[in-house]
Formats: sequence, C-alpha cells, structure tokens
Amino acid sequence: MNRINDMVVTYLVNALWVTCVVAGVTALLSRALHRGPASNRHALWVVALLLAVVLPLASLRGSRIDDRPMPKSVAEASVVQPAEKGMTGTSWALWRRMRHGGEALQFGPLWVGLIAMLYLGFFAYRTIRFFCAWWGLRTMLQQSSEPQVPPAMRAIVERCQLLLHMRPVPLLMSREGHGPATLGIRNPILLLPEWFFSQASEDELCAVLGHELAHIQRHDFVLNLVYELLFLPICFHPVAALIKARIDQARELACDQIGAQCLPSPTQYARSLLSIARSLAVTPRPSTVGYALGLFDTNTLEDRIMNLLVQTSYFRKTWTRVSALGASALLVATCLGLWGFSLQVAQNQNTDADLQAFVGTWQAKFKGKTFQTIKLAKKQDALTGTVSHADIIVDPKSGELTDAKGPAGDDTISEAKLSNGTLLITSADVQFEMKLTGANQAQLQVVIPPEVTGTVPPVKPWKLERVKAGQ
Repeated sequence: MNRINDMVVTYLVNALWVTCVVAGVTALLSRALHRGPASNRHALWVVALLLAVVLPLASLRGSRIDDRPMPKSVAEASVVQPAEKGMTGTSWALWRRMRHGGEALQFGPLWVGLIAMLYLGFFAYRTIRFFCAWWGLRTMLQQSSEPQVPPAMRAIVERCQLLLHMRPVPLLMSREGHGPATLGIRNPILLLPEWFFSQASEDELCAVLGHELAHIQRHDFVLNLVYELLFLPICFHPVAALIKARIDQARELACDQIGAQCLPSPTQYARSLLSIARSLAVTPRPSTVGYALGLFDTNTLEDRIMNLLVQTSYFRKTWTRVSALGASALLVATCLGLWGFSLQVAQNQNTDADLQAFVGTWQAKFKGKTFQTIKLAKKQDALTGTVSHADIIVDPKSGELTDAKGPAGDDTISEAKLSNGTLLITSADVQFEMKLTGANQAQLQVVIPPEVTGTVPPVKPWKLERVKAGQ
C-alpha cells in the first residue's frame, strides 16, 4: 500500500508543474496557428492534454537506484570491460544528472497517505459523475421521439446534408426543452427541442443543422468522451481544466467554419447564431445533458462570432498542414525533454533505531585479509562516514572474487540512504547496497546499472563484519 501511495503522490507532484509547462508551450504554438483552420488548433490542444496526462506517468518508471553511476572500481578491475552502448560516458552522465539531479521529495507517511486518499476519492467522484452523465444521455434518448418534420423543413435538412456531403442523419425531438445537440457513437443522431420546430427561421435551422452535422462529420461525440476520460487523472488541476476548455472552444470554432457552408456567407451564419442565442436568453431553457454536444455549451459565443466575422488571409492548405505538424512535433519534443526533470516522492519512514543498526566500523575480508572498510556514524537524522579504496578482480562467469586488496586511502560517503532495510551508500563514483544479516553481520553488493548489464560481470555480494560498534 505504501508503494501505491508513493506512486500516486509522485504522479500528482509531477502533474502539478508538467501541466502548467505543457499549457504554456501550447498557448504560444496555438497563437502561431491562428492563420490556419481551427481544427489544427483543436488537434494541438488535444496533443497537449495527452502529454499532460502521460508525461507524469513517466516519472513512475523504475527507481532512483537504476540510474546510479557505474562503479568504476568494478569496471576497471574486472576481466570484462564495459562497452559504450549508444551514448558516450560523458553524455550519459549529463543525462543522468538531468534525469535525477535532485533528491527525492520526502514526505511523512501520514501526509502521503492523506494526499493519496484525497486524490483517489476525488478521482472516484469525477468517475461517478462521468457515468451518471452517460446514464442521463441514455434517459434523454429514451424520452425523445421522432418528430413530424414539415416538407419545407425536410428539404432544408436534405440540402444541408448534401452541402456537407453527409449521409442522412436521424432527427429526434426532445420534449424537455434542451437545446440542439448531437449524440451517439456508432449511429449518431441530431436532437432538436420541440420549440425549435415552430420558432426557428430557415437561416436558424440551416445554422443549427450545419453546426451539428459538422460535429457528426468530425466524430466529435465519441472523441469528446475519449477526452473526458483522458481528463480524469488530472481533473483536479485548474490548468488542465483550461486545456480542456481550449479543446472545446477550438472544436466549436472548427464546426462553425464547416457549418457556415450551409448559408450564403459566414456573416449570415453569425447572425443566425446571435438570433438563436437571443431566443434562448429571453426564454431560458436547460442546457444539454451530460456530454451531448450542444450548440452553446462552451459559453464562447463572442469568440465564435469574431472568428466568423474577421476576415483572415489563411495559409495555403499544404502550408497549413505543415505548420500544424511542425507545431505538434515541437510541442512533443519540448515536453519530452521535461521527462528528464521528473521528481520522485518517497516516504520518510526511517527511525533512529533503523539508522543506529548500521552505525559502526565494518570490514570485508578476502583470504583472511581486510580489503574493504566502511565506517558509519549517525549525525542528526542521517548517516555519514567513509569507505576505503578497494581493488577487486571478479570471475566473469561466477561473479566470485578472485583477488582483492585494499590500497591506502578513504573516500567520504556523499550519501547514505536507507530504504526498506537496504542502505544505499554513495562514495565518489562507487555505490553499494548494504543489508543487515545479523547483529554484527551484513552483506555488501556493488550496484551495477541496467544499461551496462551484460558488459560488466555480475558481482556476488561479500560478507561484512562489524569490528567496532558505533556510539
């Protein structure tokens, strides 16, 4: 359970800053695409949502121990020398510092458990809301009926479908007064309120049909459900809500650009939108239920009108696609670079007794002679000390020591971290894992990173004996 809590809080900590950076970069790139179709900006914000969800997950891969530097003493003294694999030693070291340059964030078990519980509770609440909204859509469909469409209105419907190269779409009437909306996955339908059939003018009907048919043409209903599911892991973040709002806004702008083809000009389409909005304002009616795509659910009417009325000289189609792909590639490349700066969260569960068990002078012997000495002392809430130099030769097949001696000199321990009963000791460029096996007995294991596994022979742990107890 502690491991799960650590993973949840690690995801949250990284999502807090990654989402902000992703949103900022996307906003700049989106402005660069203002001379292209709104569908390109919509796709860019969708990529941003995907990155904001996935990038924090990358911080959950592996542990900090996996990225430790290779012990030089083993690489240089072993019979088999390590080979470079794709990266030079310098570039690998630089990447390692970027990847885990700082210490893991330490939180108490109580705080980690509380934060994880609050997040999982909020996630469950939003998930329940999502399925309740889905159930509301099913109820709305069951309460709808097929209307008696007048011949003149039927001709308008067929004309709009022909202009947008759409196959016939079923029309349903809602008696609950909901605004025009589109819903359905495999067989989408167009839902119109009962009052709309008697009050809408020809231009208003063309505007509504054009906009909602554009949703069907773009498969927006099913895609919107996917975006909502993607949004759930980061729904707590206000900047994530901004990203989702930008997706919805760009989607409506894109549908307006398609739907305007059903009227003689974009200006006439904009007037129809204003007329429908004025009618809804005079006689307030409920908005669409759940995740049905309504005509005015995004509350961005002003932006939509301005987008239709402002005459913009668009890029050519080829350059528009190139700029959109370039912006998306730049966003992905920039955000993937953030993966190297992911943070780690760990619970600080070590007690004084846990640390005190390692205090003292420890020695390892080969054929009766000491070749490794480790001195550990407790200072405040951490362990410090020294590690003696050691030259060892390892059998490449068995991993057993074939020769070992301890030349003069000691290195100061730069870090001694206790986790789950294992003490990770870092000294210069050498790392060891030390585990207690008895009152005054322990074993010491040289840490070999995964990237050099197979090029450096495995080293079996050797025994340590405490020759002097610590104070």
